[in-house]
Amino acid sequence: MDDIAIRDPRPGDAEPLEALITSHFSEGSTYGVDLGTGDPTYHVLVAVEGGADGSGDGSDAAGSGTAGGEGDRDDAILGVMALRELADPAAVADEMYFFDDPEILPAAELYGHLEMGYVRDGATGRGIGSRLLERLHAVGADRGVDLFLADSWYHGGDDSPEKLLDAHGYETVHRDPIDRPAAECPKCETECTCEGALAVRRVAGDEGDPEATRS
Repeated sequence: MDDIAIRDPRPGDAEPLEALITSHFSEGSTYGVDLGTGDPTYHVLVAVEGGADGSGDGSDAAGSGTAGGEGDRDDAILGVMALRELADPAAVADEMYFFDDPEILPAAELYGHLEMGYVRDGATGRGIGSRLLERLHAVGADRGVDLFLADSWYHGGDDSPEKLLDAHGYETVHRDPIDRPAAECPKCETECTCEGALAVRRVAGDEGDPEATRS
């Protein structure tokens, strides 16, 4: 297995994480990174090269307490993903980027909204997204989340989130095409196939219908 460590974010991560995320966007786009400091309902995980956080063996290093050092290079950060806990569907709608209608959300007691799911260009194919997602699934389940969801940008690139979410049991329940020429798209080439998509996954053992929406 690749030598990859998963750890909690550190204060100095905000700038390199913003650079990593916006590298996937059209030129000039910005993104404000929330590291979740002091918020028990927001969980951010960072993937780094093994040894970049002091672990040296690729093992998960969340909470290791390492404050920094030569290993904490911007280019050591490989990916990021976050989970926000929300009980109110209207609050979920406020957090979503592509959708603002709570009526399209399946019913749940506690939602786990996935955010900031990006892997550095050149680091895809190493299972980084899967490891981050699996860790957040475990965190959310421990916290009582019964429905995970992601409002995602599905695109024509090799790293489209659709592939990751499908592989981890998500069902895409809503899609809206993004109408723009391929020349303006940072991912698609001959034709832009981008969509804003809502994908959901119930926690194992929850017998609810993932397609059921609020009346």
